Amino acid sequence: MKEKAQTSSEPSWLDPRNDPKTPFTDAELDVLADDFIARMADAQAWQDLVAEVGEQQAREVVKRRLAAQDTNSLISWQPDGPLH
Repeated sequence: MKEKAQTSSEPSWLDPRNDPKTPFTDAELDVLADDFIARMADAQAWQDLVAEVGEQQAREVVKRRLAAQDTNSLISWQPDGPLH
């Protein structure tokens, strides 16, 4: 069955049918982390984190937090009910 063409005036990236169905790949997380760090390089919180743990470890912290926000990731998965 063919899906109907989008008739809304909203852009296609807002359509939930276009949401990714899999978690971010490591390469995607690298790009997201690089972009985040580039925007936050002057922020005091980023500078404090780098001073505390070093730049490489701070970058890994950013990647883990971005992965945890991915709704398709199992990192933050919690069961709906009791486990057997």
